[in-house]
Amino acid sequence: MDFDLKNVELQGMQPVKINKEMKSAGITQVPFVTDNPDIISKVAGKEMASKVKKIYFFPYDDPKDDLNDGGVYVYQFNTKKDLDHYLAKNFEQDNYRILVKDLFCIRIWSDYGYNIKGKETSEDHLNKLEKYYTNLGAKKIRLKPDTSNVTVVQ
Repeated sequence: MDFDLKNVELQGMQPVKINKEMKSAGITQVPFVTDNPDIISKVAGKEMASKVKKIYFFPYDDPKDDLNDGGVYVYQFNTKKDLDHYLAKNFEQDNYRILVKDLFCIRIWSDYGYNIKGKETSEDHLNKLEKYYTNLGAKKIRLKPDTSNVTVVQ
């Protein structure tokens, strides 16, 4: 499965330029792919490093506003149990979607804050990225709802 976002543009954003923080984590280019456990640990967290065989990362940002970003992480898990454990720990949110194919978890996100008439929105970015990966055979999955910020009114 080819995860590289060929010919995908997110209006208002461009591929991220490598910064010091990324270099110190071992990210040397965009898009980025690695099977190095030390780099996976820095990018995805220490807990993930033992469960993930390979990680693919293609971030975008708005060069004029560092609050706008988006892109994709693809985690290739070692086992179905590792994948299921990761999925069980995540919640449904408006700014990202999760797709799965085999042992691959595809996490797309967009935090594009502008809603300009006639221009793409964060939702448009998510739809575009989701379509790209569903055309490659991935399936969108629903995560459990995030109840951490729900207030019950009596």
